[in-house]
Amino acid sequence: MNTAKLIEVLEVYFEAFAEHDPSRRAELLAKCLTPDCAILGHSHVFAGYAAISDKIAGFHTNFPDCRLVLASGLMTFDNIVRAANAIVRRDGSVVARGESVSEISPDGRLCRIVPLWEANLPPVPASWPAHLAVQSLPKILDATKP
Repeated sequence: MNTAKLIEVLEVYFEAFAEHDPSRRAELLAKCLTPDCAILGHSHVFAGYAAISDKIAGFHTNFPDCRLVLASGLMTFDNIVRAANAIVRRDGSVVARGESVSEISPDGRLCRIVPLWEANLPPVPASWPAHLAVQSLPKILDATKP
Protein backbone atom coordinates (compact mmCIF):
# COMPACT_ATOMS: atom_id res chain seq x y z
CA MET A 1 0.00 0.00 0.00
CA ASN A 2 1.30 3.42 -0.94
CA THR A 3 1.11 5.40 2.32
CA ALA A 4 1.59 8.78 0.64
CA LYS A 5 -1.31 8.07 -1.75
CA LEU A 6 -3.45 6.84 1.16
CA ILE A 7 -2.80 10.04 3.11
CA GLU A 8 -3.84 12.10 0.06
CA VAL A 9 -7.06 10.07 -0.26
CA LEU A 10 -7.86 10.45 3.46
CA GLU A 11 -7.23 14.19 3.31
CA VAL A 12 -9.76 14.50 0.48
CA TYR A 13 -12.23 12.31 2.45
CA PHE A 14 -12.01 14.57 5.51
CA GLU A 15 -12.38 17.66 3.27
CA ALA A 16 -15.49 16.07 1.72
CA PHE A 17 -16.93 15.66 5.22
CA ALA A 18 -16.31 19.37 5.85
CA GLU A 19 -17.85 20.50 2.55
CA HIS A 20 -21.32 22.08 2.72
CA ASP A 21 -21.80 22.59 -1.02
CA PRO A 22 -23.31 19.38 -2.48
CA SER A 23 -21.70 19.85 -5.93
CA ARG A 24 -18.22 20.39 -4.53
CA ARG A 25 -18.76 17.55 -2.05
CA ALA A 26 -19.67 15.21 -4.95
CA GLU A 27 -16.40 16.11 -6.71
CA LEU A 28 -14.41 15.37 -3.57
CA LEU A 29 -16.20 12.07 -2.93
CA ALA A 30 -15.44 10.90 -6.48
CA LYS A 31 -11.74 11.53 -5.83
CA CYS A 32 -11.53 9.57 -2.58
CA LEU A 33 -14.25 6.88 -2.80
CA THR A 34 -15.15 4.21 -5.32
CA PRO A 35 -18.64 4.60 -6.87
CA ASP A 36 -19.91 1.63 -4.83
CA CYS A 37 -18.24 2.68 -1.58
CA ALA A 38 -20.28 2.04 1.54
CA ILE A 39 -20.13 3.54 5.01
CA LEU A 40 -21.51 0.95 7.40
CA GLY A 41 -23.18 2.91 10.18
CA HIS A 42 -24.49 1.41 13.39
CA SER A 43 -28.01 1.18 11.98
CA HIS A 44 -27.74 2.00 8.27
CA VAL A 45 -25.52 1.40 5.26
CA PHE A 46 -24.80 4.47 3.13
CA ALA A 47 -23.78 3.16 -0.29
CA GLY A 48 -22.74 5.26 -3.28
CA TYR A 49 -21.88 8.93 -3.66
CA ALA A 50 -25.44 10.25 -3.29
CA ALA A 51 -26.18 8.36 -0.07
CA ILE A 52 -22.80 9.25 1.42
CA SER A 53 -23.28 12.89 0.48
CA ASP A 54 -26.69 12.81 2.19
CA LYS A 55 -25.02 11.29 5.27
CA ILE A 56 -22.53 14.17 5.30
CA ALA A 57 -25.36 16.72 4.97
CA GLY A 58 -26.98 15.03 7.98
CA PHE A 59 -23.68 15.28 9.84
CA HIS A 60 -23.71 19.06 9.28
CA THR A 61 -27.28 19.24 10.59
CA ASN A 62 -26.54 17.10 13.65
CA PHE A 63 -23.15 18.65 14.40
CA PRO A 64 -23.31 22.29 13.27
CA ASP A 65 -19.96 24.06 13.21
CA CYS A 66 -18.10 20.77 13.69
CA ARG A 67 -15.60 18.85 11.60
CA LEU A 68 -14.61 15.22 11.28
CA VAL A 69 -10.83 15.04 11.79
CA LEU A 70 -8.05 12.50 11.88
CA ALA A 71 -6.99 11.83 15.49
CA SER A 72 -4.12 9.33 15.13
CA GLY A 73 -1.58 7.93 12.79
CA LEU A 74 -2.51 5.08 10.48
CA MET A 75 -2.27 1.34 11.07
CA THR A 76 -2.23 -0.48 7.75
CA PHE A 77 -2.18 -4.10 6.70
CA ASP A 78 -2.64 -5.26 3.14
CA ASN A 79 -5.62 -3.17 1.90
CA ILE A 80 -7.00 -2.27 5.34
CA VAL A 81 -6.38 0.94 7.29
CA ARG A 82 -7.34 1.69 10.87
CA ALA A 83 -7.26 5.17 12.36
CA ALA A 84 -8.75 7.19 15.17
CA ASN A 85 -10.97 10.11 14.31
CA ALA A 86 -12.91 12.74 16.18
CA ILE A 87 -15.68 15.26 15.77
CA VAL A 88 -14.40 18.66 16.89
CA ARG A 89 -15.92 22.10 17.32
CA ARG A 90 -14.39 25.25 15.84
CA ASP A 91 -12.53 25.87 19.11
CA GLY A 92 -10.92 22.41 18.87
CA SER A 93 -12.93 20.84 21.69
CA VAL A 94 -13.84 17.23 21.08
CA VAL A 95 -17.50 16.25 20.75
CA ALA A 96 -16.90 12.55 20.06
CA ARG A 97 -14.03 10.13 19.51
CA GLY A 98 -13.94 6.96 17.51
CA GLU A 99 -12.07 4.78 15.08
CA SER A 100 -12.61 3.76 11.50
CA VAL A 101 -11.55 0.59 9.79
CA SER A 102 -11.52 1.06 6.03
CA GLU A 103 -10.87 -1.06 2.98
CA ILE A 104 -8.76 0.39 0.19
CA SER A 105 -9.63 -0.51 -3.42
CA PRO A 106 -6.92 -1.48 -5.95
CA ASP A 107 -7.04 2.06 -7.37
CA GLY A 108 -6.22 3.51 -3.91
CA ARG A 109 -9.62 4.98 -3.08
CA LEU A 110 -11.72 3.93 -0.09
CA CYS A 111 -14.34 1.28 -0.83
CA ARG A 112 -15.67 0.30 2.63
CA ILE A 113 -15.64 2.35 5.82
CA VAL A 114 -16.70 1.08 9.23
CA PRO A 115 -16.80 3.92 11.79
CA LEU A 116 -16.85 2.85 15.44
CA TRP A 117 -17.91 5.68 17.75
CA GLU A 118 -17.26 5.43 21.51
CA ALA A 119 -19.09 2.14 21.63
CA ASN A 120 -18.63 -0.11 24.63
CA LEU A 121 -19.15 -3.73 23.79
CA PRO A 122 -21.65 -5.69 25.89
CA PRO A 123 -20.32 -8.17 28.45
CA VAL A 124 -19.64 -11.76 27.51
CA PRO A 125 -22.92 -13.72 27.72
CA ALA A 126 -23.38 -15.52 31.06
CA SER A 127 -23.87 -18.78 29.17
CA TRP A 128 -20.47 -18.50 27.46
CA PRO A 129 -17.90 -21.12 28.65
CA ALA A 130 -15.65 -19.47 31.26
CA HIS A 131 -12.47 -21.05 29.87
CA LEU A 132 -13.10 -19.28 26.53
CA ALA A 133 -13.59 -15.82 27.99
CA VAL A 134 -11.97 -13.10 30.02
CA GLN A 135 -13.63 -10.34 31.98
CA SER A 136 -13.72 -6.95 30.30
CA LEU A 137 -10.30 -5.39 29.90
CA PRO A 138 -9.55 -1.73 30.58
CA LYS A 139 -9.83 0.45 27.46
CA ILE A 140 -6.17 1.50 27.49
CA LEU A 141 -3.35 -0.63 28.79
CA ASP A 142 -0.06 1.07 29.57
CA ALA A 143 2.69 -1.40 28.68
CA THR A 144 5.26 0.70 30.57
CA LYS A 145 3.59 0.07 33.95
CA PRO A 146 3.59 -3.27 35.78
